Amino acid sequence: MKRVPNRRTILLLAIFLAGCAGAPTRPESVGRGDYAKVAEYVSALVRHEMKKRDVTGLSIALVDDQRVVWAEGFGYADKAGNVPASPETVYRAGSISKLFTATAAMQLAERGRMDIDRPLGDYLPGFSIRPRFADAAPVTPRSIMTHHSGLPSDYLKGMWTRDPEPFTRVADRLKDEYAANPPSTVFSYSNLGVTLLGDAIGNAAGRDFVSQVRDEILLPRGMSRSSFSPSADRAPGAAKGYRKGKEAEDPPLRDV
Repeated sequence: MKRVPNRRTILLLAIFLAGCAGAPTRPESVGRGDYAKVAEYVSALVRHEMKKRDVTGLSIALVDDQRVVWAEGFGYADKAGNVPASPETVYRAGSISKLFTATAAMQLAERGRMDIDRPLGDYLPGFSIRPRFADAAPVTPRSIMTHHSGLPSDYLKGMWTRDPEPFTRVADRLKDEYAANPPSTVFSYSNLGVTLLGDAIGNAAGRDFVSQVRDEILLPRGMSRSSFSPSADRAPGAAKGYRKGKEAEDPPLRDV
């Protein structure tokens, strides 16, 4: 007599199969230059994590010795418009931008236009913040780049608005704020510090920060579609923002 599984058996089988659908198995060995095997594994891992974390779209690139050996988009840059993500999709870079700010500071240091161990006020005359510690060392570009500036993590007033004021006005807003730690003593991540450093870079370079980074870092490296401009989010090919799988507005950022 043929037996038919009952509902409980079917449910247990479904749970077992769901448990088997975990993260892809990492290759035991990858030969030098075997990018195809790496791409296959990473692609499977990306799709798994996107589904698990409800990510609408992303793009990825694999770089080996300054050469892009693989690049691919996953999901959608614009789901409603059925526009897939690609290696050319434009995204907000977030805190990766700090690397470019630090590079711009070190370029000026190489050219003798910025001493990273001098007080920040030498390059940003409008900067001052109330001290909380006696005999504290000054805030310097070096202490900012290493996140030992003692500055607060953020200055959120006016950060998220539809029409933010220029970040170059932040220094003037800090006169009544207090330092968080003595400079050069405590590691404490500070977005505010890097914003002020960007302003100082513009002063030391003799032109605005956006133009300095564009002409000295981005364009010489062929990064013609990269920018510190707030309008980059609205450029052709820019990814739309999503939260929990639904399209959502990404408001402009003052400290872009």
